[in-house]
Amino acid sequence: KNLFEISIPRGSSLILTHDPNGLFPGLKSVPPDERPPVVSVFFAFRIMLGIGFFMIAAAVFGAWLWWRGTLFETRWYLRIVSFTWWTGFVAVIAGWVVTESGRQPWLAQGILRTADATSPVPAASVAGTLALFVVCYGIVFSMGIYYINRLIAQGPQGRALEDLVEGLPSRPIAAAGAAASDAMSRRH
Repeated sequence: KNLFEISIPRGSSLILTHDPNGLFPGLKSVPPDERPPVVSVFFAFRIMLGIGFFMIAAAVFGAWLWWRGTLFETRWYLRIVSFTWWTGFVAVIAGWVVTESGRQPWLAQGILRTADATSPVPAASVAGTLALFVVCYGIVFSMGIYYINRLIAQGPQGRALEDLVEGLPSRPIAAAGAAASDAMSRRH
């Protein structure tokens, strides 16, 4: 039961059938043994969507602050966005949960069930391999988080925006384009 929703009348019909009056089967029309786990898909989808809208709102608000010329003086905004850099990773993982949980119990819809594709490898071997992957990726991820947080805490080095050399592009893409065109002109 949704306590709050933003709905677009006939929106799902239009997306799924390309017809605003189109009909599509609901979850109750699917046999119970073929239904995906609803709770994990429900919450993961909302987490993914919530983070996505938060990131869009933060970007639009940041663009507005930049347009007003107060982006770098708005400390509270900079502090908030400096602590939310990881939310994109959470949104991606939530999307993965939606995709993988939402297709259960099928690997290929109507063709191959998950139960039919299980490995003959003993569960202890799979658990050991999974544990090693979790440990290795946990170490790499932790080191990455530590490094990124250090970079964020240090901030830009020096007076980067004020010390631009006259005549050099201040945008990386423009600098790359200038270097490429210089190299091409020297070749001919």
